[in-house]
Amino acid sequence: MKKNKCLPWDEVEKAIYKEKEWLKKNIEISPYPVKDLPITCPDCIRREIAILILSGKIKAKEIKSKQLWGDLNLSVIKKHKGKKHGGVWHSGTMEMVSEYFKNQDYKVENEPRLNYGNADLLVYKKGEKDIYVEVGTVSLYKLLYNFNMMNGIDLLIIPKDDYLIEFNL
Repeated sequence: MKKNKCLPWDEVEKAIYKEKEWLKKNIEISPYPVKDLPITCPDCIRREIAILILSGKIKAKEIKSKQLWGDLNLSVIKKHKGKKHGGVWHSGTMEMVSEYFKNQDYKVENEPRLNYGNADLLVYKKGEKDIYVEVGTVSLYKLLYNFNMMNGIDLLIIPKDDYLIEFNL
């Protein structure tokens, strides 16, 4: 009979802390409060997401490039003149991502329903995984809920022009 080898408690906690800090550094949370959530502590939610990553339930991958979206990136950057956030940046980025995927024969839907809340975009093609896209800030609780309730999808978070995080569920 094979015995499961468990990691020491302090190593597990260090790994969770490292993932939690990575999430804190790279995912900007929405400034709009949502009432009556069962969990409201951002660090508590980040810890739960970190555990999902470390356990392998979800996979997270960073993608950094000045040309994430090819030539489309340049036109959007010029349009919003380097602003990181705001309505113009958000809508310009959504437009850019939509065009990028449409150019690859994907269908794109605005404001698709998730198990909890809505995403900014849904990108899909027959025979491919559905891709949900969040542009800018996100609700940590919405992420945690959907990570626990959905599978077989990808979720892209795009916090800035040259960086995205891909979560595989």
